[in-house]
Amino acid sequence: MTHRHLLALCVIWSAYAPTATSQNNLGEIVVTGSRVSGDDYSGIPAITLDKRADFLVQQIRLTNDTRAADARRKELYQTIRDLLTDASRKPGMALGYGDEFLIPITAENYEIPLQSVGQRPDTSWTELYVKVALAPSDDVSKQLSALSAFISKARVTGRTEIQPQDDVALSVVNPERYRFEIITQISADAKKLQNAVGSQCRVSISGLSNRVSWQRSDVSQLTLYIPYEIELTECQ
Repeated sequence: MTHRHLLALCVIWSAYAPTATSQNNLGEIVVTGSRVSGDDYSGIPAITLDKRADFLVQQIRLTNDTRAADARRKELYQTIRDLLTDASRKPGMALGYGDEFLIPITAENYEIPLQSVGQRPDTSWTELYVKVALAPSDDVSKQLSALSAFISKARVTGRTEIQPQDDVALSVVNPERYRFEIITQISADAKKLQNAVGSQCRVSISGLSNRVSWQRSDVSQLTLYIPYEIELTECQ
């Protein structure tokens, strides 16, 4: 790739790249579902980045059918407070809530929204995530066991019940932090492609302004990528 072509790509990237602020506002993303395979794999670009997830996360549902609404509310929130207390004694353990984006549950922010169960006004529930940090050197099976044990031994107040939902998922904090590591690999691959096909070819890369995307690739691994396309023109 010539200096002129690299300069052109830099100009295009500068014009369309997200700002530093927008890159850092994704927070923590929950990745659910099975491992990538089949059609999903065929839709992923050639250059990807494999990273271990930051957390193993298990969604749980708290349900309470105490007749009085105020009592239900107090019992559910006391259970959450006890979960917070117990999590603070376990290194790497924490709570969060939300859908795709996780919001931390803290001692100052534990009164998460409660829902009613269908036509039963005397039953309330809420869902949250219990998560445990996953460092590169951690034994995944041990962390999975620790997560399961924490939930099974959780203290409950009154008529509150805890039920795990679905399989253990993964979460990653600010996947945009991997953007330029991915772009560097894309650029290196484009240069190799040009050398393999013909150094006189003009290389153009589109899609580098896209957000970082992700797929689950293993019990603890994520495949991160930017949807991009490489085009070779003017080859002789």
